[in-house]
Amino acid sequence: MQNYKLQLQPAVLKNGTKYKMIQITDLTLHTNKRSTQNVAKKIGEAMERQESGRIYSKLGKQDDAESHAITMTLLRNDPEFVKMVQKEEAKGYKILIGFPKKGIPMRLGKDVHDFIDSKNGQRLIRGLAKEKSKD
Repeated sequence: MQNYKLQLQPAVLKNGTKYKMIQITDLTLHTNKRSTQNVAKKIGEAMERQESGRIYSKLGKQDDAESHAITMTLLRNDPEFVKMVQKEEAKGYKILIGFPKKGIPMRLGKDVHDFIDSKNGQRLIRGLAKEKSKD
């Protein structure tokens, strides 16, 4: 299955097919979190426990800043996640990734709020304002 691709499209549920849902609830932005080393393992553990979980990833520059696109890019680019999906499909499960209808809420973590309120954060904000006024 070398040409295996994850696709973002509306689910068409079929009778007799078993499904497992990965529900994306929110994106929280932090100042400095270490990326989750094995996204597939964390998601797999959360699915086994039937509990929510959290993964961390660095955001790169995105052509498309849609939260759906950011999330799918993260998952598509993780070979271990793709292997996990393939294993679940081999067991007879179809993996669905659920997104909120109004888009994924994006929040600032407490550490970001703390930084913004700090002296360095205020300097950064003033610097950005100066750059913006030059444009």
